[in-house]
Amino acid sequence: MANMVGHVLESHKITFHEDELPPEGLGHNKALHITVQCEDYFITRILINGGSSLNIFPLVTLKKLGKGLHEIKDGAINVKAFNGSQRFTIGEISLYSQMGPTWFDVDFQVIDMLTSYNLLLGQPWIHAAGDVALTLHQAVKFEWNH
Repeated sequence: MANMVGHVLESHKITFHEDELPPEGLGHNKALHITVQCEDYFITRILINGGSSLNIFPLVTLKKLGKGLHEIKDGAINVKAFNGSQRFTIGEISLYSQMGPTWFDVDFQVIDMLTSYNLLLGQPWIHAAGDVALTLHQAVKFEWNH
């Protein structure tokens, strides 16, 4: 049985290689940002953060996409920001978003707060997509279509 498990794990590996490092090499300290398509819009500066227990959608980004407050579902929750402050979200919104070759239906908590990112993808999306995000390589990889 152990040989069978090892074989399955070996055949479904996600790896990162040294030649995939950004030009700065090991010395960079950049956050991992990606660009995705949400419905008919391309959104840049999307922060991938495995330390966040939520996917965050700043209200200013929501307005840039032409979305209204009426599209937000009830369900405000109290969240703690990275700076330690606490605030309530406005509610939740789901967006159909393309990342790489596939589309995801992503649930976000909408918050009225100035941020350095346009969207934040945290553990809920990372785990649902089964992806591996590596800031060192500035890349996100996940299994798609086997």
